[in-house]
Amino acid sequence: MKKIVLACGSGIATSTAVAQKVSSLLNDNGYDGKYEIVQCAISEAKETCADADLLVATTVAPDGLECPYVSGVPFLTGVGRPAAEQEILSIMAR
Repeated sequence: MKKIVLACGSGIATSTAVAQKVSSLLNDNGYDGKYEIVQCAISEAKETCADADLLVATTVAPDGLECPYVSGVPFLTGVGRPAAEQEILSIMAR
């Protein structure tokens, strides 16, 4: 089971919107039931990512992360979304 951390400024608003889109992406690509999503504020990301497989954040990632980072902004704007989706799918395939 992969642990995906979704972070935004507060851990509520934009991370929820991105979480729905990431879940749809993963489910549509055969990962249903193979991941868990944990939402948090970006200030909690470093600690929350200690045992995570991926951080998707709508803000700048903190220094010293222990897991890969993918920007969540493309899931909000649509700009660069295919590349962000491919990064997530590549990490899931590991």
